[in-house]
Amino acid sequence: MRLSVFGVLAWLVFVAGVSAQAPDAAPSVAVDEVPMMAFEPTREEAVLEAYIDGVVAAYRRNNHIPAVSLSVVRDGKILFAKAYGYADEDTKTLASGQETLFRIGSVSKTFTWVAVMMLHERGLIDLDTDVNQYLKGMEIPAAFDAPVTMRNLMAHDAGFEDSFGVFVYGDEGDLTAGLKDTMPKRVYAPGARVSYSNWGAALAAKIVEDIAGMSYAEFLDREILRPLVMRRTTLDGPAAMNTALAENLAKGYRYEAGTYVSGEYMELGPFTPAGGMASTADDMAQWMLVLLGRGSHNGVALFTPETHATMLDALPHVPSMTSGFLTRNYHGVQTLGHPGATAYFLTNMTLIPELNIGIYVSQNSGGDRGLVMGLSDLVLDHLVGDNIERSPSDDPDFEAAAYAGTYFSNRRSFSKFEKLFSAPSVSTVAPAEGGALTVSNGAEVSRYAPVPGAGDTFEDRNGNQIVFLRNDAGKITHFVGHLGAHSHERVGFFSSPNFLNVAISAAVVFSLTAWLGAWRRQGRPANHTSIGGWINRFDLLSALMVFGFSGAALGVGAALSDLETLSSYPPLAVMVMRILGYGLFVIALLAIASLWPTWRQSGFSLWRRLHHSLFALALGALAAVLIIWNVIFSATA
Repeated sequence: MRLSVFGVLAWLVFVAGVSAQAPDAAPSVAVDEVPMMAFEPTREEAVLEAYIDGVVAAYRRNNHIPAVSLSVVRDGKILFAKAYGYADEDTKTLASGQETLFRIGSVSKTFTWVAVMMLHERGLIDLDTDVNQYLKGMEIPAAFDAPVTMRNLMAHDAGFEDSFGVFVYGDEGDLTAGLKDTMPKRVYAPGARVSYSNWGAALAAKIVEDIAGMSYAEFLDREILRPLVMRRTTLDGPAAMNTALAENLAKGYRYEAGTYVSGEYMELGPFTPAGGMASTADDMAQWMLVLLGRGSHNGVALFTPETHATMLDALPHVPSMTSGFLTRNYHGVQTLGHPGATAYFLTNMTLIPELNIGIYVSQNSGGDRGLVMGLSDLVLDHLVGDNIERSPSDDPDFEAAAYAGTYFSNRRSFSKFEKLFSAPSVSTVAPAEGGALTVSNGAEVSRYAPVPGAGDTFEDRNGNQIVFLRNDAGKITHFVGHLGAHSHERVGFFSSPNFLNVAISAAVVFSLTAWLGAWRRQGRPANHTSIGGWINRFDLLSALMVFGFSGAALGVGAALSDLETLSSYPPLAVMVMRILGYGLFVIALLAIASLWPTWRQSGFSLWRRLHHSLFALALGALAAVLIIWNVIFSATA
């Protein structure tokens, strides 16, 4: 994932770290020891498989995807579990749906939530009790006069800020220690805002450990993977896998200069339960059958239908993460599931209970997300066809102006230096001609029409919905994105990245003109007093500080450009940037103080006085930005 200080931090890395495999974990076995049930596919099923084959072939060719792992289940059976392309481009090793492991990223969280519900069914976890009652060796600080509950963790609305801290661990580490070291600040009351949290999911895994009296890895193996005979699914990171599994783990690739270049696996440390598992298409088919089978499949019951109903049957028909699963309404058809990503791997699992169908797809390339995120929609279109509800149409009487404004993602740091790197996560909502809304994020612009009968709900032509929320006074405060995992806060100009961009741009422009002016005045007689000479030199020093800070910011962007290589946080470049930030703050104060002598004692022309004054104001605005965006006077990590 690439980012610069003002570039996109594509924060769909739903990550965590590594737990060692339990000593008594089942050894890997040959695929013929876990046979799929043989059956004769119907004509409809054969047509569906051929359709998916064609879709995958087109996406792989057009988007340079080396390999894809894919399975489809329906009506209690596996329609197919297969793989396409090469698991290893160098050796030309073909990928296998039964043997080749792909890293499934945050789809791992679905196992965590099922583990929680298994303990809930046994009366060991109350979903609405303060989680501090279950935690050993750590405690969630009190805030907002409201406790964090397991239901909050599952819904990702506990109110935690986000942090880079969970990305710096290698394939080792203790879960409790990692959670304590990276404990985020509580920035919203529980239930107030949805903000996807890897830390919160890892905390849920620790609660499983503390209640079960064994490591999460051991619980996962004993209670879920072994009973379901998911023998090629592991919580271990690549460096910790046994030889048999490691040899069958697909390599991750990026497409560069016309060829595939392999990359290092992301090491996820103690946060593995939130996103570090690896599995095969066949094993994930078994997992989908259990989830669609109300907790049971092939004689194995993880929990009862009643517990399944508590978890998944009563989910709202709007984007949400009520039980840890992303709930989405696609043209009137409700889907459940979870996407996932680690370096060079993208995955998505989608369940469509109405059709009793499940679709799992993973690819060993992090470039284009179109296949993993769009295949389930294409399958729905194929199966339902003309019977599917189409997108709402524009409403000329719709009052779009009430929703217009700048919205800032709540999945960010609020209290630490890294808040600066959330600046690209801004969306602009504006009225669209005809009675609709446009939502812009960078160069991406989507058009949303109001959904009849569903207040504050809007849908685009691809069936993606967003929902706006209001405060007690009826004013729009935020909206929830179409995946239900993120909320976006309505902000004013000075709290938005727009002010950040204006302040930095102005400081850079006046720094350039200060030096250009000095160059133009070379050799000319001085037309200023000695005070004016000092102010000229001060302007040049200020410009150098602005250039130095900008260069340091670019250095920080480079240092954080690949999260998989981030071995410690904060890197040295961050400390350099912060030191220069403090220097700029002092410079800005001196610049403001110099306005009086500039106008009274400098001997400058009107133009020079105006230039220095505007430069001083730009530096003052930049100083405000440094404070607002936590570059200075805030915790580093």
